[in-house]
Amino acid sequence: MPLITEEDYERLAEHLSVIDKLLDGFSSEHGYTRQHWPLSGRYPNRMLYCSQGAIQRSIQITMDNNPDGERFDHFFPEIPYTVFAAAWIEDYPNLTRWHSPSIRLDSIPFTRLVSILPHVLSHFQGYLSGMNEAVIRSFESSSKLSLS
Repeated sequence: MPLITEEDYERLAEHLSVIDKLLDGFSSEHGYTRQHWPLSGRYPNRMLYCSQGAIQRSIQITMDNNPDGERFDHFFPEIPYTVFAAAWIEDYPNLTRWHSPSIRLDSIPFTRLVSILPHVLSHFQGYLSGMNEAVIRSFESSSKLSLS
């Protein structure tokens, strides 16, 4: 069934409700907010965002595409997901975004993701919490910010 309407995307993402309580508890404990659909995109995902002073942090859980690069249009228990996390600084006076190295776990079957998600979140949070302003800037990785 093709993904055409908002309802099609909502139907495809229904299975994510099984991780929402865990994500909400993690978010509350660590100062994240969950970006709700469609702000985080229509394709099934969950995005957690945290802003602490100059530091921005994000953990994203996103359904992968199929091997042909096309979006899946139906759920099955082994559908692959990627978990990605990054920290950055948005330096508006200089129109520069400073990046830390990111961390990711690729192509995890959804049933496996559900069982290991507490460990993944803990590990990713440990990594992100070590990213302070001095550490992020020390990597000397940046890109231009656009104000448009």
